[in-house]
Amino acid sequence: MSALARLLDRLAAGLTAALAFAALSVFLSGMALRALAPSLAGGWAEESTIYLVVWASLLASADAVAKDDHVRMDAVTRLLPPRWRTATSVAAGLAAFAYCAALAWFGWLTVEFALRMDERGPSAMRLPMAWYYASLPCAMALCAARVLLRAAARLKSPGPPGLRAGGE
Repeated sequence: MSALARLLDRLAAGLTAALAFAALSVFLSGMALRALAPSLAGGWAEESTIYLVVWASLLASADAVAKDDHVRMDAVTRLLPPRWRTATSVAAGLAAFAYCAALAWFGWLTVEFALRMDERGPSAMRLPMAWYYASLPCAMALCAARVLLRAAARLKSPGPPGLRAGGE
């Protein structure tokens, strides 16, 4: 594993954990306020929790890509000879990179549009929706980078890719 991959792992794991902890804290604070001081509750806790959970979930997807723990259909590839498994792995990697890069690009366009329109959330906080939307291009750019790092690692040590779901 390269130094860049290790750094990305640490950053993503730390940020994901911090966001998940913040989401839990905000949610519990909102619950307490609803019980103890309903006039202060509003919708801020729910909206903030959603923002934080979406960010944490999407950042965790990059970690899944890095560890090759993402969902994939491998019923057919398990039956292929190693050379074909490698070829299908390369094709899947190219498709994954293209998909993640496209989502990052179109997500960024959505963020720009939300900023231009000054789109705001529904709660009293009126948080910019661009903050929410920015989770997609950030996470997908990380996923695309992780796909490239995995491809570089496979080029350094060629061989048939592992089959994580019971095939290794």
